[in-house]
Amino acid sequence: MAISVNKVYRTVLSIINKEGRGFLTPDQFNRIGRQVQLDLLERAFFDYNKAVNKEKANITNNGYANIPNNIKEKIDIFSKEAALVISTGVAPVPSDLYRVTNITASNRTINIEEVSKSELSYVNASKLTAPTSNYPVYYREANNIKLFPTSISAAKVDYIKVPADPYWGFTKNSSNGSYEYKENLSTNFEIHESDEVDLVIKILGYTGLIIKDPTVIQVAGGEENKIIQLEN
Repeated sequence: MAISVNKVYRTVLSIINKEGRGFLTPDQFNRIGRQVQLDLLERAFFDYNKAVNKEKANITNNGYANIPNNIKEKIDIFSKEAALVISTGVAPVPSDLYRVTNITASNRTINIEEVSKSELSYVNASKLTAPTSNYPVYYREANNIKLFPTSISAAKVDYIKVPADPYWGFTKNSSNGSYEYKENLSTNFEIHESDEVDLVIKILGYTGLIIKDPTVIQVAGGEENKIIQLEN
């Protein structure tokens, strides 16, 4: 499941060029596209949390009306798992990690509970709460995961990965300098297909800043506000 990077770029160009408002280069589009894709992924976490809390106060909906599940589908596209390489209780995070969802040990029979670094001293203060092989804990620090007790030698991490950067690949025509799309050099957007309209609108918002056109910014902002109001 992916959104064509060429389709999105052509759509954006057709909108801004309709009234001769300017031009967005492939390099500018690629940089904006990366940022917008991350924005939409982060918003999915926010929307999911809001939908879950809203659902708790109402009767549970099923099927297409199950909003939390529909949003979760958008996030699950980026779900991955990996074995941690642990040395004395310290394991580097996967290079493409965006957010940890769960860590387990002993062939996934034991969940490793997350604590903050500041909580660890309180956890260790009592024999009743001190980490053991059956009740281990971890905290994230920079690019490492620190596990306790440090005797843990094997664990798996479930996580949401960073989306691959979208890229509109091209060659430049030597005779007229035009950009010619090359599918084999390109990388499509990885976000859910249902986010295509949001994707175009948010890219247009950034494009308005680059081409210094307040009209594009205002129209894109207005359309995005309509979508947010409908979701609420």
